[in-house]
Amino acid sequence: MARGRRIDETVREGANSTETRGPVRMPEIHESRPHPMEVFFEPAREYRRRRYASWDPAKRTKKRRAIVTMVHNEPVFLPIWLRYYSRFFAPEDIHVLDNDSTDGSTGGAGFVRVPVAHDRVDWTWAVRTVEEYQHELLERYDVVLVTDVDEIVAPDPEWGTLDEYLDRFDEEWVNCLGYELLHLKEIEPPLNLDRPILDQRGYWYVNGAYDKPALATEPMSWTPGFHHRSDGRYHFDPDLRLIHLHRMDYDLCLAKHRLLRERAWSSEDMTEERGTHNRIADEDAFEHWFYEDASSADVEIVVERIPPSWKGLF
Repeated sequence: MARGRRIDETVREGANSTETRGPVRMPEIHESRPHPMEVFFEPAREYRRRRYASWDPAKRTKKRRAIVTMVHNEPVFLPIWLRYYSRFFAPEDIHVLDNDSTDGSTGGAGFVRVPVAHDRVDWTWAVRTVEEYQHELLERYDVVLVTDVDEIVAPDPEWGTLDEYLDRFDEEWVNCLGYELLHLKEIEPPLNLDRPILDQRGYWYVNGAYDKPALATEPMSWTPGFHHRSDGRYHFDPDLRLIHLHRMDYDLCLAKHRLLRERAWSSEDMTEERGTHNRIADEDAFEHWFYEDASSADVEIVVERIPPSWKGLF
C-alpha cells in the first residue's frame, strides 16, 4: 500500500473491500522496457571498468566472505535462501539470526544458527541487531552480505556468478538494483517448492524500494528495513540485482500476510506505519494490493518478462 496510510485504515478497508473496490486489473506485460534510472547506468559501469581493469579472474583469490539474515518461522523462504547462497558461502560463513522460531525450520544443518529473541515484529530492533552482528563479522571477514530471507542477490548472468563478484569486490559498499518477482496466477501455476523458482516464474517489475545497500566491506548503519543507509548515500551497481520474492506465489504470500497480521507489532512500527502491507490479509483487499499496489508511492507495477539468461539461477 502507498505510504502515508495507517494500519488501522488498512484493516478497516479490508473489512469493507467488497463495497469500495472494483475488479482487479491484471498487469500488462511489457517487453524490453528501459529501467527508470537507465541514464545513470553507463557512468556506474564505466567507474567499475576503470576500478577493476587490472583484476584477472583467472588469478583471483577467494575473499573471506559471510552472509547474514534474520528469521522467525520461515519454512518457505529459508530453504530457498539456503539453497541459493550455499553455492557461494561455506556453511560456517552463513549466519542465520533465529528469532525464536518454533516451527523447526531452523533445526537443520548447513549454517550457523545464532539465537536472538524479541517478542514482536520490530523493525528498529531487527536492524540494530543485524547491524551489530555485521560489525562483529567484519572483524574477521573481508566482505559481508546482509539480506532478508526473501531476497536473492545476484549479478547479471552475463557478468558472472555471485562468488566471482564477491572475489572481485573491494568497494566500501554497493547498492543493488531492486526487482520484484510477481506471480501472474491466471497464467502461472502455484509454485512447486522443490523446483527452481525462476523455472516456474517468468515476470518481475522494477522496485526501487529494494535498491538496498546490502553488500559492504565496512561497518554499516541502515534505516529500519535495510532499504537505505542511515546517511542517505547511494552507490549503485546496475549489474547487481536484488530480487525480492515476497510476491513469488499468490497463495503463499496471502498465507504469510495472515500470519503477520496475527503477530504483535512494535508501537514504533505502528506509529511510523512501517510494513503496513504485510497486514493486508482480507482476500479482496489482498488481491488488489498484490497486483496494483507496490507498497511505495514512488513505485509503479510495470511487469516485464524475465530474460531467459536468468532461468535456473535459483
